[in-house]
Amino acid sequence: MLKKLKKIRVLVVDDSFFMRNLVTDLLSKDRQVEVVGTAKNGVEAVGEAVRLKPDVITMDFNMPRMNGAQAVAEILSNCQKKLPGVVMFSAYTTAGAEATLESLRAGAVDFVAKPSGELSLDIDKVEDELLSKVHAAARAVVRPRSPSQIPKSSKHPEPPNGPAERLVVIGASTGGPPIVEDILMDLPVNFPGAVLVVQHMPEYFIKKFSKRLNKLTPFTIKEATDGEMIDKGDILIAPGNRFIDISRQAKSKQREIKLVSNNQDQRGLTSIDRAMTSAAKSYGADTIGVVLTGMGEDGLLGMKAIEKAGGYTIAQDPASAVVASMPVSVIKERLAQETLAPRGIAARIIELCEKE
Repeated sequence: MLKKLKKIRVLVVDDSFFMRNLVTDLLSKDRQVEVVGTAKNGVEAVGEAVRLKPDVITMDFNMPRMNGAQAVAEILSNCQKKLPGVVMFSAYTTAGAEATLESLRAGAVDFVAKPSGELSLDIDKVEDELLSKVHAAARAVVRPRSPSQIPKSSKHPEPPNGPAERLVVIGASTGGPPIVEDILMDLPVNFPGAVLVVQHMPEYFIKKFSKRLNKLTPFTIKEATDGEMIDKGDILIAPGNRFIDISRQAKSKQREIKLVSNNQDQRGLTSIDRAMTSAAKSYGADTIGVVLTGMGEDGLLGMKAIEKAGGYTIAQDPASAVVASMPVSVIKERLAQETLAPRGIAARIIELCEKE
């Protein structure tokens, strides 16, 4: 007799009666998913999460009494034993994007954008994405997080001058945004290297993520642009709709960003792999590759290229990752020279970039 698979128990939270029903109906199509309850606001969500002990919660943000980010923080501090994986399901708006990033900081695992605003009757457009992320959230290692603190210091008035001689390429996917925040917030204002962050996230959310990082750190952080020269102290975020190549100018230490179409790479490279491979070709042994939390193996080929070029490779300690697949794939292939927790990663980056 076949062993009966344990179902993923889901709590659906949304202030709209119609959306609660739509999400419930969508999730119920999957035989491995069981919707065990619903809640119409954050306060109810906290109570139901403690009572029902779901594996996963789909969470709206804009709700009365307590918003989604506040509810995530409360749930993760009140639930005991295995914490539920929260998937935010918010509107694709400026406020929705900012709220989603706040919720990820609070401890949500991932997010799905509602296809047409708060009341999305066309929810079937994101059916596969939502189900996939519910399954991933059920397997994720969830941790409550402290809120980000906006620094008191102003932007550094005199950043280092000249072309960056070392480049740090950070690749991240599911669970990555708060880890990226922590690493960048730990860098000093006179950081002599340059950093390129490739975070799996839709184009619109990348723009909001860049602006959020710009507020949280003393650096000027922005999306990379085509033709941009990489200078010391630059912190660049890869756009969500382009791949990044890095070229070195002839007879110069100056490197230039090239944005290319993100159609499937002919070599089979994905976004992190391509950025790392290109960096290794341009910076050689002065490349530092960092692979953080995420599903799949994006970054594996890139780290292989960095190692081959004589660069330095760091993988996030899988025990500290929300989803460990990406760093584990690098570690299994013995491509990580060090395996570190996020705070250790920041310290090591500083040490490596400050070497003469």
